[in-house]
Amino acid sequence: MAVNTLYYARGAGILINGSAAGPSTTQGAFLQRVTAACVFGVTADAQVLITHNMGLDVSAPNYQDPEVFMEPISTTTYWPLITFDRTNTNVLKANKPATDAPTTILVTIRRPYSVSQ
Repeated sequence: MAVNTLYYARGAGILINGSAAGPSTTQGAFLQRVTAACVFGVTADAQVLITHNMGLDVSAPNYQDPEVFMEPISTTTYWPLITFDRTNTNVLKANKPATDAPTTILVTIRRPYSVSQ
């Protein structure tokens, strides 16, 4: 089973509200923040690719950019270990061990230097 992901973003005339598709490259260039609700529905679900398409420069992962905030929403028995991989400058990988319980997380991705947005 694949991880279900719904995207939310707004700004610069762009509204994404519960879409299964992440922002396009054109949209991502203008967004300061992208949020994704990710449902790891079964134990075997181990990774989700969260597309933000912000077009960060190649040095961004060296500076731990983009900023990532994760909020656990629900689980069945315990909170599983969730890790993030920023090596792609347009896609964030969220990883969960394939032996950990199903869970739902809310992930917010912020463009560097967007604190005032």
